[in-house]
Amino acid sequence: MPIPAPNLDNRRFQDIVDEAKRLIPQYCPEWTDHNVSDPGIALLELFAWMTESLLYRSNQLTEKIYIRFLELLGTRLDPPSSARAPLTFYLSAPQAGEITIPKGTEAATLRTETIPAIVFTTEADLPIRPPLISGVFTHRSSHGDEDGWVRHELNRLVREQSIVMFPDPPSIGDEFLVAFEKDLSHHVLALVLGCETHGGAGVDPSDPPLIWEVWQGDLARWVACSLQEDTTGGFNHDGEIVLRLPTMMQGDFAGTDAYWLRCRLTERDGRRYEVSPELQRHFRVESRGGTVPARHAIAVSNEVLGKSDGTPGQRFTLLNAPLLARDAETDHLVVDPPDSPPQVWREVEDFGEAGADDRCYTLDSVDGTLTLGPALLQPDGNMYHFGAIPTKGSILHFSRYMFGGGVVGNVPAGNISILKSSMTYIAEVTNHEPALGGRDAQTVEDAKVRAGHRLRSSARAVTAGDFEFHTMQVPGVARARCLAPGEQPGEVGAIRPGHVFVIVLPQVLAPDRPQPEQLALSPAFRTSILDHLHSRCVLGVGVEVRPPEFVWISVKAELRVPIDSHPVVRREVQRRAEAELYEFLNPFKGGTHRKGWPFGRDLYLTEVYGLLQRIPNVEFIDNVRLEIVDPGKTASRPAPPRVEVGPHALVCSAQHQITVTQADE
Repeated sequence: MPIPAPNLDNRRFQDIVDEAKRLIPQYCPEWTDHNVSDPGIALLELFAWMTESLLYRSNQLTEKIYIRFLELLGTRLDPPSSARAPLTFYLSAPQAGEITIPKGTEAATLRTETIPAIVFTTEADLPIRPPLISGVFTHRSSHGDEDGWVRHELNRLVREQSIVMFPDPPSIGDEFLVAFEKDLSHHVLALVLGCETHGGAGVDPSDPPLIWEVWQGDLARWVACSLQEDTTGGFNHDGEIVLRLPTMMQGDFAGTDAYWLRCRLTERDGRRYEVSPELQRHFRVESRGGTVPARHAIAVSNEVLGKSDGTPGQRFTLLNAPLLARDAETDHLVVDPPDSPPQVWREVEDFGEAGADDRCYTLDSVDGTLTLGPALLQPDGNMYHFGAIPTKGSILHFSRYMFGGGVVGNVPAGNISILKSSMTYIAEVTNHEPALGGRDAQTVEDAKVRAGHRLRSSARAVTAGDFEFHTMQVPGVARARCLAPGEQPGEVGAIRPGHVFVIVLPQVLAPDRPQPEQLALSPAFRTSILDHLHSRCVLGVGVEVRPPEFVWISVKAELRVPIDSHPVVRREVQRRAEAELYEFLNPFKGGTHRKGWPFGRDLYLTEVYGLLQRIPNVEFIDNVRLEIVDPGKTASRPAPPRVEVGPHALVCSAQHQITVTQADE
């Protein structure tokens, strides 16, 4: 039910009259006639009526007064957040040397008559290097890391000799590896191959049982690449394989320290390679482009705000709003006095701790208003300045800021296709993933609803709920869980008194099927969370920020559909089953209530049975097995009917394997 609004004063007319009559003997004992016919009582009733009218109006607080109260409590509207998406730039032709697509490169969606272009700006430099091959290898999966390695000589192809890519006969897990001298993280890589026609015998050329992966060291070991195109039909004929690579790390295999790309054999619908594919004539690797993170934003540099008149509390307004988060190193106010070198001023949240010589200002992200420090008259007649005042005649300009953001930036995959920065060596740009994370500026109604939560936690983090609330205010945090002393049973790993562990799940661009490398906390992100919490926690409390531990679950299920079911029905049941599992076993939107798998909640095999049984056209379930998978490793271990999850852990989906057959098969 809604919280009833309290009355500031619930006294009525008769209550006021009765209270006044009770005070008569105390203040005027000679007044003895308290009847309604007495003129004094008539005056009391008149004043009581007037007072009741004032109390009624006091209880009817207007919207404007309510908002002013929120401002006095320090409530400010949250600025918009910008959508983010990885942009992939494709070269017009492979380059002989390294090139760099600079930070701040702009790309946009197509402008129409009714919808303006939505501009995205890259957030980092993107170096694109020509690939230099250190070696090509074959590895038999049945051998250890030191055995079963075969190094190939690419000169054999020049002499019209072939290279057998996998051990013969091939088996699941066998590998073909390419070692590179330099880091090719986030590159678009094309492998131009000459292959034997009979090389892929036994497989479907449109869906070969292959997985392309790169080495990421101790973080997640081998991580899958995005296969963009394969015109070889699974090494069946000449063509090229185009891959989009994730982050790479150096590794030492077969005595070679390099950056590694591998192709691993798997199985598709029970079909596998019967004969190893062979390379013939040529093997060439080209860099076709690269991928870099970008966000919905437009950068403005050196915007002139105006001229100082030498008075305190001056206000200037930027031409564009709302503003996005500023970079303290590059985004700031520059004051250019008439007879002095330019001065860099810093942004502060308020002027409460500013002195008369502090060069500081505040900047409202919602409307772009820049305010200089005010001055207050003191009892002794002097003026106290909260911040310095620019010299009269000084020119003020802002070095750089970015504006944009909002839900309009959440564009689908493939919509960002217009390159706004002129680069002759770039042929096209696109986003292979949808842009996510855009949010409009907070409304007044939303601020009123959340005011109670802000008041409860105030500006300090004391309870576990306070730590979780303040952690969620850091951009990029999807979920947070605070573990205080006493919440971890047992002595091993227990939290000591005076320490707080904050478990943070970061936001990702594709929360439907997150990858291990996306769920790690970067050092810069972890530092920003710690800085935010250290300024709000009690003195002496040790705060530690960690990512969750993930229990990667793979479900292997055999489902039966009614007899004579059409193949389309079987494919739909398989698709639906996989979609339900990926959604249920998801740290962002999984669990029973679809709000993210709860921290520390165990997984039961019976839950998976019930989930699959509810899928339309499933007649019965033949078998369901749960397996715990270590990311990057081919091996997995069987899971018990109850998978125990620690208090700082979450369940996440690994690769599921669903088999759908007819009931009579």
